[in-house]
Amino acid sequence: MPEFYDRYETRAPRSRDAALLRDLRGILSVAKSRAAGLRHQLKNIELDSLKGRADLAQIPVVRATDLTGREKEMPPFGGACATRPGALLHLLMAQGAVFLPEGHAKDWWNAARALYAAGIRKGDVVLNCFPYHFVAEGHMLDSGLRALGCPVIPAGDADLAATLTAIAHYAPTAYCGPSDYLVNLAEKATQSGQTISSLKRAFIGTSPVSPETKMALAPHDIALYSAYAPAHLGVVAYETEARDAFVVSEGLIVEIVRPGSNDPLPAGQFGEIVVTRLNADYPLLRFGTGDISAIVGGPSPCGRTNMRIARVQAAAAA
Repeated sequence: MPEFYDRYETRAPRSRDAALLRDLRGILSVAKSRAAGLRHQLKNIELDSLKGRADLAQIPVVRATDLTGREKEMPPFGGACATRPGALLHLLMAQGAVFLPEGHAKDWWNAARALYAAGIRKGDVVLNCFPYHFVAEGHMLDSGLRALGCPVIPAGDADLAATLTAIAHYAPTAYCGPSDYLVNLAEKATQSGQTISSLKRAFIGTSPVSPETKMALAPHDIALYSAYAPAHLGVVAYETEARDAFVVSEGLIVEIVRPGSNDPLPAGQFGEIVVTRLNADYPLLRFGTGDISAIVGGPSPCGRTNMRIARVQAAAAA
């Protein structure tokens, strides 16, 4: 099996940055006329001036709290969506009445390459226990799995007994879902004399892997992989077999800025994660997540050449 999802993962960094900025200019030139919030953010900005990462600093950061406020003024998506609601695939709602679009494009949430890095391959039967009702998580992983060619058991957060019945019948080889739900499945299986031995890999998203979680799952020999995947953005960065830092997904520009400011920080300094999403439907530009990390310098031992970030440590001050 190929070691990488595609050739983009091993591009020279300069080549990647040039392509990202070129694609960004193209997306913004179209989306600007369709998204009022984007027009406001780009006021007095010439798109042709965006030639390198440093040029992005002239654009103000729009934070999650700003977007939530704009959703009330410009429903349904605060002027950030360039596709009309009637042309979208799903209209979602995250916790706290945060409204999110999902478009029709293949792997719309950027999840497939993260799942591939976790060892999931075409034809693997996958149990998806992320919730599907209203929220993005279940759809995010479902989209990525379908892009990989994996049949999906859309369990969501159904009751444990029903999920164990599905495991016994379909023998899935991989699990997607929160780590605590996987622990509960393992405990329920032990109590009821059932097994989850078909599961070899687990993609647990942003779930923390505590020592207690590792201890509970150790007897089941399941390889755990996590990621950084905020609801607005999909999979921003993901864990690889190197296990040393999260590799940033292709199709995104990630910056670390001084919290509460527009100012980028150099590698090694912890600050707020700011993401530009090159997505024609939902082209979030310098979106401040409120989460804290740092750029990890040097190449990844796994061979992927994109930027790496440290695990998210805390929420930035508002």
